[in-house]
Amino acid sequence: MHNVGKLRPTIPFIMKLSLIFAVFQLSFIGVLVASNVRGQNLDKLKIEIKLNNASVEEGLIALSRKSGIRISYADEMLQKESKKITLNNNDITAGAVLRSILEKTNLNYRLFKNYIIIDAKPVPQQPGRITGKITDNRGELMPSTTVKIVETGQAVQSTVDGRYSISLKPGTYTLEVSYISYLKQRITDVVVKAGEITALDISMKPDARGLSEVIITSSYKKASAVGLYALQKNTSNLSDGISAEQIGATPDKHVGETLKRITGVSTNENKKVVIRGIAERYNVSLLNGSTLPSTDVQERDFEFNLIPTNLVENIVVAKSITADMPYGFAGGLVQITTKSVPESNFLSVSAGTSFNSRTTGKDFLGYGRGKYDYLGFDDGGRDRFPKDLLNLAGKFSPTLGDSQNEIKAAQVGEQNKRIGSTARLGARVFESMPSQNYQLSLGRTYALSSKKERKLGFVGSLSYRNTQTNDYISTMRRGDWTQMPTRGDDPADINTGNIYGFNTTLGLLLNGGFKTERHQINTYNLYTRIFDNRFSRYTGWEHNNPKEESERKFPGIEEDDRPKFTDLLQNKVSGVHHIKPLKIEWSLARTSLKSLEQDAISASLGSKEIGNRVLYIYTPSSTSDPGFGTLHRDEYIYKEQNFDGSLSAAYDFKLGSTQHIFKAGVNYLKKHAYYDWEVLPIAKGTNSTVPTELLSIQDWGNYMSMENVANSLFYFKQNYGSNKFEAKSVNKGVFAMFDHKLLPNLRVVWGARAEYFKMDTIVNSASLLRDLKSKIFFEEKKDWYFLPSANLTYSPLKDLNLRASYAKAAVRPGLMENSRFSRFNPNYGSDVRSNGVSSTLINNYDAKIELFPGAGELLSVAYFYKYFDKPAEYYRIDNENNGRGYITISNSDWAKVKGWEFELRKSLGFIYQGLPFLKNIYLSGNLTLQKSEVRARVVQYEETASKTDTMYYRYLKYPRALYGQVPLLYNAGIQYVGKKLGLNLTYNHSGYKTFITGIDPSLVEYERPRSQMDAQISYKFMKGKMETKLNMSNLLDAPFRYFINAQSTYEQKPGTEHLQDLEWNDKYKYKFGFSEKFEEGYVDPVSNRQVGDRQTSTRYTGRTFSLSFSYNF
Repeated sequence: MHNVGKLRPTIPFIMKLSLIFAVFQLSFIGVLVASNVRGQNLDKLKIEIKLNNASVEEGLIALSRKSGIRISYADEMLQKESKKITLNNNDITAGAVLRSILEKTNLNYRLFKNYIIIDAKPVPQQPGRITGKITDNRGELMPSTTVKIVETGQAVQSTVDGRYSISLKPGTYTLEVSYISYLKQRITDVVVKAGEITALDISMKPDARGLSEVIITSSYKKASAVGLYALQKNTSNLSDGISAEQIGATPDKHVGETLKRITGVSTNENKKVVIRGIAERYNVSLLNGSTLPSTDVQERDFEFNLIPTNLVENIVVAKSITADMPYGFAGGLVQITTKSVPESNFLSVSAGTSFNSRTTGKDFLGYGRGKYDYLGFDDGGRDRFPKDLLNLAGKFSPTLGDSQNEIKAAQVGEQNKRIGSTARLGARVFESMPSQNYQLSLGRTYALSSKKERKLGFVGSLSYRNTQTNDYISTMRRGDWTQMPTRGDDPADINTGNIYGFNTTLGLLLNGGFKTERHQINTYNLYTRIFDNRFSRYTGWEHNNPKEESERKFPGIEEDDRPKFTDLLQNKVSGVHHIKPLKIEWSLARTSLKSLEQDAISASLGSKEIGNRVLYIYTPSSTSDPGFGTLHRDEYIYKEQNFDGSLSAAYDFKLGSTQHIFKAGVNYLKKHAYYDWEVLPIAKGTNSTVPTELLSIQDWGNYMSMENVANSLFYFKQNYGSNKFEAKSVNKGVFAMFDHKLLPNLRVVWGARAEYFKMDTIVNSASLLRDLKSKIFFEEKKDWYFLPSANLTYSPLKDLNLRASYAKAAVRPGLMENSRFSRFNPNYGSDVRSNGVSSTLINNYDAKIELFPGAGELLSVAYFYKYFDKPAEYYRIDNENNGRGYITISNSDWAKVKGWEFELRKSLGFIYQGLPFLKNIYLSGNLTLQKSEVRARVVQYEETASKTDTMYYRYLKYPRALYGQVPLLYNAGIQYVGKKLGLNLTYNHSGYKTFITGIDPSLVEYERPRSQMDAQISYKFMKGKMETKLNMSNLLDAPFRYFINAQSTYEQKPGTEHLQDLEWNDKYKYKFGFSEKFEEGYVDPVSNRQVGDRQTSTRYTGRTFSLSFSYNF
């Protein structure tokens, strides 16, 4: 209670208590007590007052003392006000003073009998928002469409991207939507809730008869369902996708997880995309319309876990082609679009961690780490490759004196010093930590006009993720490793290993945009920094040195450490402009990729038994080895710059009562790639006395001064070429197409594009001495290709689509696919190289039936047939007939793929209307069945009588399956999407897959069927602002298993012993009980050898449990 002013002594004490009690009942807070003056006289009572930088409370006290007015207020309420008041007036009313004190505060006053009570202003009810897209009956976006609120008269127009947004007080409203030559729609019962967004996509119907007074009336529930149908039904091509709203109902953190939810799409470790069972090479991925470069030099893949889902507007996988698609594909075109201008402001933070059953808390092996590895940067410890190193090949030998060497020992010693110590080398044990991820996202939108649609906005995101993995290899019998036990009954004769992965990813995204009713300009900017360190460690026996009790009783060890730093930067600006009667679209983009594999190390360790102990000793390289040697340090630098642009214009017109669009445009894509490598074997001369078997490898650097050549180690740099690759390519095209809406239920889209492709290899060095004379055969029949396409959609019923399509596409080779670079891949156990790749031409035929029984529901069946001309495949070739071979990519002659695709997505709400929660339970599933055959070809080299080299192909008679093919692929799931609780259980199965192909069954490697079960639980707290998600992946701990049909499973056909140049099927047949599918077989009791298929690799990744929290401000 506050006693302000001079209290009159004549007031009895009991009256003061009564007054205090009365005021306490009124306000429960302090009271100002003064003379009995009624508040109604405030504007008649004149006073004199002086205030100098006074607080609100000080002002009220002064007013009470000067006027004698009784004022009641709460202490806590006034303490929140920071306003300062300066007022000096000798003749002013008390009401004017009170209003001046309370002006620009959160306070009001009210009169109660003889008192003035100060109250806080009521908090205004937070408005809600109605947002959505407006499309026509072809699925085309409709800008400048008027959306009017009947009850308030408020109206807005949709922007150039068809979007509209209206802010309203909570309540129930009716919308009227109108556009010239389209039927007006009236949508009733649209409920707006405080602080929430009501999504309403609207599909407009053309006014074919000019009945301008006709109004179509429907409820919100029905109209929103129709809007969703429009997105699914009205695409011109065969496609499947997932929207931001659908993604928001899942616990997915990144795009790699979301892609698996789309029909016919699967990913391998969130990188390689397989669509309709067709390998990643024949699929194209776009981010905001621009191609994504591969983060792997020798294979095509992109790490989709770099893109967080909360920044994604939508993901669409196109499975048929229209002429305006600038990039050819056979499986699918993955189109990822990120948000540019948000519908409302947002700020969100998230944090998460994960636990893996085979990794977390277990020993984690690797070479020396840097101080900043957790931040994704090197601390300089891996910087061991100075410029201008001396090439010692043919210029220095440790067995010769300085007088006989062109390069002297002192120069070699100085070079060793420049390269640096060996302290980082050698495996050591770390403790694996749980994975962690953090993300901060911000979106802001600004209305630049209250009368017209003028909106400016941006979306930004900063993310960090560190993941540690330990893949256990229970079997390794590929390439250089032994293919089977020496004795079939020896369980210890096995090759095993581990792949330890340490990954730190930093991501920064900043998109912005400006849009009006008819114009929109967006900018997309993505930067990603990845530090990915893969350390492979295998234990076992080599193919040429199998287990033998007397000399090779114990296995050897092979180590491979590959720390790779990758920077990916994409900048793009695009625009859409509606200038009646044209719609103009354009884009310009630049994408740059730099991959630095710094201080990659390969090492071999031999075993030595001393007493009852087995010691493993690092083996230095030999100066007589023309290759990389047994121990070497490497650096690989890959840079790629892509520039692309596109421009198109669409003209919308009518012929009678039919609607038509003519669209034409051009596109341009230029790529420029550089690849440099440096290999530094650590060598020991034949006469060296360095006791490497007694030294720790970390101390080898102390023996590199070359002061005593006979007691030294050195970096034996030996280049046989420039160690460089450089190439560039240009891909440009022009297209024209028509989109005809011939009848209310018939749509035909057809057209063609002319496409030019040219690739130039500027520098193409061989990385191995044996490849110096190798040739790359890159043949393009012609620079220009004419690529027609046609898509037909017929809807005999409102919810039924019948589709058919044809398109011709060209899949172009990657720049590095025509390099002479060759490198050992420890996971394949073989070198990976190229024989040269040219373009693949594909004829695509598709047919599909779609039924939409309800919103978000789908039943469909599709058939597809594809003919590949010169498909590129990964082959295992064994020209040296050593049983190991190497892996290369080259073109086969032709391939045919045909298959069926089924999809089901259905709510359980139809079971019983009395249980509303059933509407939120969805069953989903898809099934892909396919078959392929390839006619392979083998390159043959001959020398003519005139001593000139010739090259020709020998074509194989018997077809086989296409590389990467999965004949059986299905996904099944059940999902509950509630307001707070979300549950999801999925089951994915992939059948036999052709992993590596070849001309002989003993070279073809298959992946065995694999099933994976995942589960997600999510729950929202604090009115949906906070959400927690629990993901459980690979609950079955399903391994990746590979095999080859071993020679012990087939036999030669009688009568073919003396026949030459027979293909395999003419000469051999499988033994009883064996086929192309996996059969483990048995141990022959006579020979004590394994009879059965060779299990080449079995890899376990473990079960992963992740928990994340997110909060939206």
